[in-house]
Amino acid sequence: MSEVEPMVSATERRIPTGSLYHWSLFGFLLVTLPLVMALISGLLSVSRYTEKSQQALFQTVSANEGGRTLLERLISMERGIRQFQVLKDPELLQVYRQHHDSFVEVARGLRFDGLPNNLRIPLKGLVAAEQWMFQHIQTKITESGASLTADDLQGYATLTLQARALLHTGGRQVGIEAEALAHEADRVRHSMLQWALLALPLALILGLLFVYLMTRPIKRIERVISELGAGRFDRPIVINGPSDLEDLGRHLDWMRQRLKALEGEKQQFIRNISHELKTPLATLREGADLLEDEVVGELNQEQREIVQLMTIGALQLNGLVENLLEYQRLANQRTLAEPHDFDLAQLLRKLLDAYRLLVRNRRLQIVDELEPVTVKGDREAIRMALGNLLSNAIKFSPEGGRIRLGLSVHEGTSIFLIEDQGEGISPEDQPFVFQEFYQGQSVGRSSVKGSGLGLALVNDTVLRHRGRITLLAATDEYSGARICLELPLTQRRISEVTQ
Repeated sequence: MSEVEPMVSATERRIPTGSLYHWSLFGFLLVTLPLVMALISGLLSVSRYTEKSQQALFQTVSANEGGRTLLERLISMERGIRQFQVLKDPELLQVYRQHHDSFVEVARGLRFDGLPNNLRIPLKGLVAAEQWMFQHIQTKITESGASLTADDLQGYATLTLQARALLHTGGRQVGIEAEALAHEADRVRHSMLQWALLALPLALILGLLFVYLMTRPIKRIERVISELGAGRFDRPIVINGPSDLEDLGRHLDWMRQRLKALEGEKQQFIRNISHELKTPLATLREGADLLEDEVVGELNQEQREIVQLMTIGALQLNGLVENLLEYQRLANQRTLAEPHDFDLAQLLRKLLDAYRLLVRNRRLQIVDELEPVTVKGDREAIRMALGNLLSNAIKFSPEGGRIRLGLSVHEGTSIFLIEDQGEGISPEDQPFVFQEFYQGQSVGRSSVKGSGLGLALVNDTVLRHRGRITLLAATDEYSGARICLELPLTQRRISEVTQ
């Protein structure tokens, strides 16, 4: 058989979706985007607030300080000109002029554009009035020969009052600006808090969405691997997501096709070998029965023992072939046959009758504690399951040992317990005894080695009937295997195997 290559045709090629690295990078950017936007918005708000505080509060405070300096210069100018009026000292006039120059310099250093009207207009008026007053004084001194009257100097008192009023207005304006900036600070703080409250849930939602988109194909791969492990090879495997995972999905589908082909070959082999063995085995059993019935003549004791050994061997081989056929049948059939009502105790006694030669040959004692119990299910499948349990108990029991069979009903469930005095199932084998083709360390006393399908078929049948099988701990009386099988008395629906 030619291998199925994990190739994709041109029509099956998908639009590139980016690798897992690209998805991770995009997801990181997507999740951090709201936080970055909130941070930028906060920085812009703080920047605007800082700029406004510099333009408003700082300028108002500077103007207020400048007004105080102008007031000091006006007082100095008034003091100097009045002293000149009395003493007629030219040096005092020079001091007066120096104070005026300082006044002009301070006035020029003030910025009027950003000031409110209640400061800007009076401040400009004060500067203009002082300039007029200075020019007036200079003209009077030039015209009258340094003779000034009280009326000429009266304007300085008015200017001083204006400067004091302006200083008072500036102080109030500083308070107003400070309060306005406090409100602006509250607004900026609330704005940043709102952005944070919006950005964090949005980032969380985007993060959860990204995690979902990332984990969905991974969980799909997990389910696909579980299905492959359970032997379900019919559904094509398609993984949608990052390109790496899509490639992995295509390789898994290639592996599915290979496993499906191998499973078909295995089933074909089992089917062929089982049917090939069935015919000569039937001939062997028929010949052994004819010899046992002494059709060809009377047999002595040794010959009878040989015929019994042939019959027992044929019976064991027939059980192996039946297990192979049942395994092949169940593998190709997802549901069991139509359920029917039957007596479970009666079925067990018929099985015991079929194994009477094995029981007699091993000198085994069967403890029959079977109560009449009617169950509904696939009779043939349950017969095979119980036959495997009984065959194993006989196979692994020591000669002269005892096998106990118990059957009862508890809360709508039939409970079948089989116990023997053999070697039991080792703790190392217990986790694997229900797996297909698994053979433990102990092989019993039979010369015919098992196929490893018996307990796997028992477990399969129990699960299909919504039942349960349990390995119990050994007791002093029954030191071998103790297996409890629970089956519902009725079946709503004979379903697929629970994996």
